[in-house]
Amino acid sequence: MASPKHVPSPIALPPTRRHKPVPLPPVDEVKAKLYDHAEAQRIRSGQLGEWFTTPLAGGEWTEWGKRAKPDKIGMTFMAINRISANPEPTNEPARRLMHSRYIKTHHAIDPEMEEKIAPKYGTPREMDRRDQVWIEHAAELAEEALDRQIRPARQLHWEDMTPLGAGVERAFDQFATYLIQAMYLCSDASGPWNGLIHYGFAEVKSFLAYELFDYNLMCGLLRKRVMANGGGMGVQVDGLGAGLIDVCNEASRGFVGEVEREFSSVVFAIDVLFNGLLLEMARLGSAGAHSRFDRHLMTQLVQDCARHVAFGCRRISFYLRNCPDREEAAVKLHLVADRLEPLQAENHLLNPKVLEPLAVMLGGGAGAVDRGMAILREFWPQFAGNYLARLDAIGLARRDRCLIPALAPF
Repeated sequence: MASPKHVPSPIALPPTRRHKPVPLPPVDEVKAKLYDHAEAQRIRSGQLGEWFTTPLAGGEWTEWGKRAKPDKIGMTFMAINRISANPEPTNEPARRLMHSRYIKTHHAIDPEMEEKIAPKYGTPREMDRRDQVWIEHAAELAEEALDRQIRPARQLHWEDMTPLGAGVERAFDQFATYLIQAMYLCSDASGPWNGLIHYGFAEVKSFLAYELFDYNLMCGLLRKRVMANGGGMGVQVDGLGAGLIDVCNEASRGFVGEVEREFSSVVFAIDVLFNGLLLEMARLGSAGAHSRFDRHLMTQLVQDCARHVAFGCRRISFYLRNCPDREEAAVKLHLVADRLEPLQAENHLLNPKVLEPLAVMLGGGAGAVDRGMAILREFWPQFAGNYLARLDAIGLARRDRCLIPALAPF
């Protein structure tokens, strides 16, 4: 058999070669340069810099003489915003990475130099418009998110856990395994976005950070519960992120390049739709819990998911009311929903590794699965019903095109 003819590559690659390392300057030379540096000389002179010498009024100093007083909750965002000159961010594009509505930029730096100092893409300057990230009552929601977090290692009475029958314990552990996987999915998909939101939106950035903490805190809490009551971690739930990961990847454009990201699509997918389904599942888990301890865990999860859904609804509502083209924005969100709803219904709501353990818990044991499935059939309309009610409130009517079955298909 004749050997294949060699075809030269059309691309000429330069030969690989090892570059000689650049010799480092002598240590004494480096120390001498640092010693002679202008700032080092100023520090040795004992003189304070511009931060101290600039006038408190009319200079580079941002605000002075403020005396925020704690409100009924404490020293909150609401308390400091009440006396701030800029209680809410404006739509003026951000000029610096760390510049926010609280901090002035230096008058001596021109816009061209600022762009070099603070490139827009891949930095917190990328999302610096209100319609991109802001929500109404952002401060209140951020404070609630922080206030409601628990410390499971110390605050929960682990000694009060009730031993469960083997079938019920196995069902709860599988349901907890599903919840852990779902929340890690949300955490991984939404986490990278916070770094693209400008610091002028401090309340939103804080809420998103607390939301990530919610996910990971609850994952740790559920894993501790699973490993502490005679059971163990269950089996992996395949297909749980169906459609969700694709939507998030497309919205981010791989976080590379000078392109517009679709943060609102991610919020709709994760906080409105996916967390909305998790909220209903957590309610079912609370109803099916066989001990006070487990019911308390599910109640905490219900509160977390409800808060995440509230953020998502406020974000999408604000986006639709303030974006440059509401009709185009609504079309994009409808397309996201058209993709996600059937995939989530098939791979999430109808997943036997999710429904069957719930049925065992709700029915009262492995021998009463039929009773548990009957409860799930009766509850099923609330998946689509509550989701559509939220969309009505947002201003994104989908009652004539929702692809989540109104009645249980089993």
